[in-house]
Formats: sequence, C-alpha cells, structure tokens
Amino acid sequence: MKFPQNKKFALTIIDDTDGATIENVKPVYDFLYKLGFKTTKTIWTFPSKDKFKGLFLQDYRYRQFINKLQRQGFEIALHSVGSGKFNRQDTLDGLEIFKQFIGHYPKMQINHAQNPDNLYWGIKRLSFLKPFWRWSKFSGDNQKSTYFWGDYAKKNIKYIRNFSFNYLNTLKVDSLMPYKDSLKPYTNYWFSASNAPDISSFLKITSYQNIDKLAEEGGAAIIYTHFASGFVKNGQLNAGFQKNMTYIAQKGGYFVPGSILLDYLLTQKKQKNTSTSEIRKLELKWCFDKIKSKF
Repeated sequence: MKFPQNKKFALTIIDDTDGATIENVKPVYDFLYKLGFKTTKTIWTFPSKDKFKGLFLQDYRYRQFINKLQRQGFEIALHSVGSGKFNRQDTLDGLEIFKQFIGHYPKMQINHAQNPDNLYWGIKRLSFLKPFWRWSKFSGDNQKSTYFWGDYAKKNIKYIRNFSFNYLNTLKVDSLMPYKDSLKPYTNYWFSASNAPDISSFLKITSYQNIDKLAEEGGAAIIYTHFASGFVKNGQLNAGFQKNMTYIAQKGGYFVPGSILLDYLLTQKKQKNTSTSEIRKLELKWCFDKIKSKF
C-alpha cells in the first residue's frame, strides 16, 4: 500500500493507560516526540474503582501533562471512563469531562479489562457465539442494562479496537480494517492491533528483522502496549526501546496517531461493506493466533 508523503510503510502505537503515571510514561513520550513519532495515548477520566492503578484526567498535574501531549500532536483516546463498574450516567459524565478538558469527544475507545460497560466484549467479540451473547457480563451495548451507553458510542466514537495479533504487520493480518460489523449496531468501525503488552514483547515485535519486513511489505503496524509496563525504570528509559525506535525512525515511515492512520486506511478501502463471512474468517484467525501463542 502507498502512504501519504510517499512513505513506504506505517507504524503507530496505542498506549494502554493501565498503571500510568507522569513519572513512568513521560520519558517515553519525550523520546517519541524527539524522534518525530505521533502516537495515541488512552486515558481514564475517573479514578480506578478496583485493583488497576493509574492517574486520571481529573488529576490536575496529570491533566496538564495530557494537554501538553495533545498540543505536541499525540492523540488522546478513551480507555473506558475508568477501571471498575461505571453505570450509564457515570460514562456519560466521563465523556463530557473528556470533552471539557480535551476539547472534543474521544475518536477512539479501547474497552478496559472486565468493565461491565465494555461494548461487545468477551464472547460478544465472536459472531459464531451470538446465541450465547445474552449471558455475557459485558453490557455497554445492552439497552436494558444499567451500563448501557451504546447510543452515545455510536454517535461520538468512530473507532474501537477488537483483536490483537502476534504479528507486527497489523494490516496484513487484518486487511479488513477499519470495518463495520452489522451484528454490532452500536459501533461504527472496528480495527485490530499488534500485541505487545510490555517492554519485553515490544522489543521482540519491533526487532530489526520485523521492521525490515514491515517496510518491505509496505505494511501498517498498530502496536498495542502499556508504556507503564517496564519502559521506564528508576526514571531511565529502556535502552532497547531507544535503540529500536531510533532504527524505526531512520526508516522514514508514516508515523501518525492511530485514528489518523485508520482514517487514511478507510479512504483506501475499495469495498465499504464487510461481509459476515469475512469477519468470521478474521475471528477464526484470531482464535488460532491465541492458541498458537499458548504453545
């Protein structure tokens, strides 16, 4: 695929906010900005209600940090309004807080862990399990649930992440993205990501060999990770991360935030409608990838 500015490949990163503080992620963003990368940072608007820790938008110092990232060109996305149980009104209030401090509603939403307000999560990710969806504990898309907010998601959020694969070239493994799913009416577009939950897996997936292959294939990588998971230790940025990202920067790819990359991919889609059979194949591909990773 051809990318803007005659770039031969694309790469972006989505940073899951779990565990994030200013101290354990700021060095990462300072370095990315220095290299010319513009990526996506997810946030919470409310403090955690469960075991997950991390700062949130209502914290003044953290908000100042997030606003600076936004001014620098990083995308700010939503990772649900917080960690734990947030009912409909909580979520709607969280969206308004996001808009108040960020300037607009989130363009991208990433479902968080076991939040009951998650949209089409758990078994609902798989169309062939639809007969069992009624028993799912995730009900952000269920009109009868106290956690329902699907109508607001449909109106305000363009992209939601679904599957994560153990391959760097996300577009190669999911050539459908961004895609619509007719079985999930309270959403707009879905996309996949490349799985790299911590520093160790990130270094592995961004090896020189994998980056060279991505460039040769003219692919697009959307790496999903947690910058709070080992990228910074005792205030020092991981040396391997610096080395790999410097190598990637020298390759001269298309380095834009997740939603901007997805917007571009959407303009390049020849077929606007995605069939149920195509989505079923993608689901099975993800299932096999999960099984393979276990062994």
